[in-house]
Amino acid sequence: MRRITTTLAVALLVTASITTPALADAPDGPVHIALGDSIAAGSGANNHDRTAYVPRLNRWLRPVDCVEGGPAACPHLQLSDYAVGGAVSDDLVADQLPAAVAEIVARGGDADPGNDVVYVTVTIGGNDLFRPVIEVCGAGVTDECKNTIGALFVNYQQNLGLILGTLRAAAPNAEIAIMTYDNPLGSCVLADLAPLADLVLEGGGPLALGLNDIIRGVADAVGGVTVVDIYGTLSLTDFVGGDDCLHPDDSGHRKIARAYLEAMT
Repeated sequence: MRRITTTLAVALLVTASITTPALADAPDGPVHIALGDSIAAGSGANNHDRTAYVPRLNRWLRPVDCVEGGPAACPHLQLSDYAVGGAVSDDLVADQLPAAVAEIVARGGDADPGNDVVYVTVTIGGNDLFRPVIEVCGAGVTDECKNTIGALFVNYQQNLGLILGTLRAAAPNAEIAIMTYDNPLGSCVLADLAPLADLVLEGGGPLALGLNDIIRGVADAVGGVTVVDIYGTLSLTDFVGGDDCLHPDDSGHRKIARAYLEAMT
């Protein structure tokens, strides 16, 4: 895949954020920033603050930052979760990314090296495709369907290159990780469209590439970004199901958190 060129956009975002004053309420300890859609925001979990993948991963990552002396000596890994339910990649670029970069720059520019952003996790892209594809491709992978998917893929690839490139430039020492998506449709009222979802996610047949291929390719092009491959790791019982055709339940969130932890550490 052609390397994504984001130099100018990155420079503008980072430069604009450098003037941001240091965070007045910045706590002690390193920071984990989470960006993304409703999965990153905790939808489907019984307790957004405990059983969703982002806070669960945040707790599991804390021992990685321990110093000699055991758990009592671990710095408290903070969590800044900017994820918003329903967000598409356009929303992340417009709202979450500038806020995240502002926090990264403010923390990196203060006098305390111990409160820098050390982890950034990203979940974005599912909403870019879900509703448009269901509306246009429900009757099959027609020319209109392929053209719609192609246009959505182009926009998503450009946005993702900007997102990951900007984060990498702003936080050169942080670990950045992004997940692929698994297919939830087999668990819900849209089960008949599960084969279509597999094509959109992984490509094949009439689609040369899938959404997950774009995620893997952009991460590789930007460099220094860990891909957490979720596709195929969740079973149908790991999704909410029924009328909810998008979200993992508690067991699904646990598996996602575990996959992030294994990939990142």
